[in-house]
Amino acid sequence: MIDEEHCYELHRDAADIMVYGDSSMLKQALRIFMDNAAKYTHKGDVITLRVGVSSEYLPYFSVQDNGIGMQQQDVAHIFERFYRSDTARNSQTGGTGLGLSIAKWIIDRHQGNIQVVSRPEFGTRFTIYLPKAR
Repeated sequence: MIDEEHCYELHRDAADIMVYGDSSMLKQALRIFMDNAAKYTHKGDVITLRVGVSSEYLPYFSVQDNGIGMQQQDVAHIFERFYRSDTARNSQTGGTGLGLSIAKWIIDRHQGNIQVVSRPEFGTRFTIYLPKAR
């Protein structure tokens, strides 16, 4: 379920998007990225979900928030198990530091890749590219 404390926008950039994979695992990865966005975005702010096909004809989905963002040195480590940046380590956000490492494991098993763009005070965008359907 999408939380009720944020506004969600869905942008669909292609009519038919097909991927080959385990739908339950891919849904779990999406949930992790969405939960992460909600955790670091102020109540009432917008979280944007986008699905489409890249210029290289790869299916993708992205989750973008306008939350607290991250420093570049943190972005390099966010997929490591138990890693939490100093700004994220507080009692308000909770968590164990495992979510993003699990999401990366799922995407790796699907032979996909993850692009992360983040700037402090502007937010973070995770874009997940998956192989074309066979």
